[in-house]
Amino acid sequence: MNHKHFLLTIFFIITFLVKIVSAEAYFDLSENNIKIQTDFNGKEIIIFGILNEDQETLITIKGPEKNALIQKKERILGFWFNTKQITYNKIPSIFFIASSGNLKDILPMSTIIKEELSFDLLLENKLSKRNFISDISLDDWKNNFVRIKKDKNLFKEYNVEKIENKLFQTRVFFPAESIPGEYKVIVYQIKNNVILNKKEKIITLKKSGIGSQIYDFAHKNAAAYGLFAIIFAILSGFLAATLFRRS
Repeated sequence: MNHKHFLLTIFFIITFLVKIVSAEAYFDLSENNIKIQTDFNGKEIIIFGILNEDQETLITIKGPEKNALIQKKERILGFWFNTKQITYNKIPSIFFIASSGNLKDILPMSTIIKEELSFDLLLENKLSKRNFISDISLDDWKNNFVRIKKDKNLFKEYNVEKIENKLFQTRVFFPAESIPGEYKVIVYQIKNNVILNKKEKIITLKKSGIGSQIYDFAHKNAAAYGLFAIIFAILSGFLAATLFRRS
């Protein structure tokens, strides 16, 4: 290989690497560790990054996955009972989403379902079990579940704020009901209805102080914790009764 060909090769390699780096979805977080103490009332996190020209930016934040139980009460002999229930497997306890454009305009429905980018379609591919047989649509169950999550601000849509068309930022709020665990933050870069790339970071919520010790003990020693809770409730009842008699 002569000197001229060597320089051309180096030039093409550098050009290729620059394109790869510029195409990456760069973003960062104002904080990636949240401590949950006894007086925890929620926490705001700022997500910020670089806007790429002619591309849309989409952000999702999804919390620890849990099985979600949905119940329906029915009146029997004048009393209300939970007679029907559905359990969906592995549902994020928190689901935040923010987009620089209308989701249905920047991505096809097949991608939205595959990447689980819609509140309303989140349960479509989730395995479920129920204690009743019905030929009617289960849309009402799904809609009620999403409505409850939205009312508690556990499922929420935010805005992507553009700064001079060069930077973006989004402020999200983790409510007091947020559970400990890892929350995945994913930033997607989209062009011509195609996800070009995506990058992931983790926000960790962890209990601290005496609350952390109680939480860890309860999860590692469930039976002992349950027995302790029963004994504590009985002693509290006796103490309250004694104080009431004295008064």
